[in-house]
Amino acid sequence: MKLLDFYIAFLSPLLVIAVVTQLNSGWMVGILIMLYYIYRCFLDYYKLKSNNVVTKKDWWKFAIGIWSFIYFRQLYFE
Repeated sequence: MKLLDFYIAFLSPLLVIAVVTQLNSGWMVGILIMLYYIYRCFLDYYKLKSNNVVTKKDWWKFAIGIWSFIYFRQLYFE
């Protein structure tokens, strides 16, 4: 996965959350933030797997937020 594609993939859902926030729908924003967290777990794993940084057996580790920080350089700069 190219770096620009990764940035587009993780920033575009934030625009939807921002629009829903402007509509003052609090419960919907909460649901969208939870879905965005799950989406980011899968997206981070996919990016690192496609760059051969992690293996297939490491998929469960991305549900814990610390793994995104451990691989911060590989996710955002490579």
